[in-house]
Amino acid sequence: MSETDIQSDLAGDPRVTVFVTPADVPQLTDYLDRLGRPRVVAAGGVADAAAYCRQQAAPAILVVDISHEAHPLPALGELLQAAGPACRLVVLGERNDVNLYRSLLGEGVVDYLLKPVAFDQLAQVLQRADDDQPVQVPASGRTIALTGASGGAGTSTVAAALALALARIGHAPQALVDFDRRNGDLPLLLGTGPTDGLRAALDAGDSDPRLLLRTLSRISDRIYLLAQQPDIDAGTLDEGQVLQLGAALCRLFGLSIWDLPAQRDSACLEVLRHAEVRVVLTDLTVQDARKVLRLLREIGDESAGQRLLLVANASRQGAQPAVPRAQFEEFVGHKIALALPWGGPALAGSLLKGPLDPDVSPAFRDALAGLADLLSGRQPAAAARSQGGVAGRLRSLFTRDATAVRRAA
Repeated sequence: MSETDIQSDLAGDPRVTVFVTPADVPQLTDYLDRLGRPRVVAAGGVADAAAYCRQQAAPAILVVDISHEAHPLPALGELLQAAGPACRLVVLGERNDVNLYRSLLGEGVVDYLLKPVAFDQLAQVLQRADDDQPVQVPASGRTIALTGASGGAGTSTVAAALALALARIGHAPQALVDFDRRNGDLPLLLGTGPTDGLRAALDAGDSDPRLLLRTLSRISDRIYLLAQQPDIDAGTLDEGQVLQLGAALCRLFGLSIWDLPAQRDSACLEVLRHAEVRVVLTDLTVQDARKVLRLLREIGDESAGQRLLLVANASRQGAQPAVPRAQFEEFVGHKIALALPWGGPALAGSLLKGPLDPDVSPAFRDALAGLADLLSGRQPAAAARSQGGVAGRLRSLFTRDATAVRRAA
């Protein structure tokens, strides 16, 4: 930790001050910058944070990593004494231990987040720290909304493959919503028959949990689909009704993935505005650059804590981008998080044998692993080299999940 990092002598320092392992410094710095929060991010642990607080006024919010603390509770007790009662403490760690979690809350910690930390989870915890609210049992899960800048961007293919990957990683049931009511493809991609659960759920209006569970199609032990028969005359929906459905799904599932059509009505835009993570698929063309720019202006940036991932998805074999990547990013004002390669005819051919099987296109499968890593809070390149990353496990992952889907169908 440099002297520059600890020179603030402001009483009631409004900055978020973070002490984490050196490898996590870039990610936490990026997160706080995207949230528009003044910050100090330094490499260190509990002892460094305590020394910082003894040298100057403690910050309003202090984030500290206890991953390498042999005895975290006594160390945090000393830190809390040094920081004083006005400082709100957020703890990061690697131990998924409910007893440790309860002990930390008992010590007065605002919350305990497992690493790697997801952007939207950190944003929510910092907001509660701002409001000095105690931790509560989560009332809802996370929502990931995917959409394409233009039609034919491959949104449904990515949504289906991503559901397979995240279901395996998370080991928990998830809801997958095909919200293209005029031409939905997810039942075909997942190898299931006709379903009309989405229409029934929307017609019910009150989103009763028992009724909603009956309208879901079970794809596998961990994937439940909400879709409807394609209806070219599908009309507009009440935005509040759609948000009510989304809230009901979040109460039932830890994760909901929405596949939104490129022809977005006001209800689709509301889902994008409220989702914790928004994924926008685009080609690097002038037309898509203009459409992405308009969309980002409508749904807002990341300052409210909702993550935005811009993904370049090659939709045609051998097609060269009409706009260089750097120029595209400068025009839309947002970096491209990831590029997916063209999946080739192999992906479409796999549908003749059953559900979508990303394993037949290794390049697409491995790139999709990077997207799954980003959604899980990991850095794709680092995750691909580690046992904990998604990319290193995808060959067997997709094979097993495709088999499970076929059996369920």
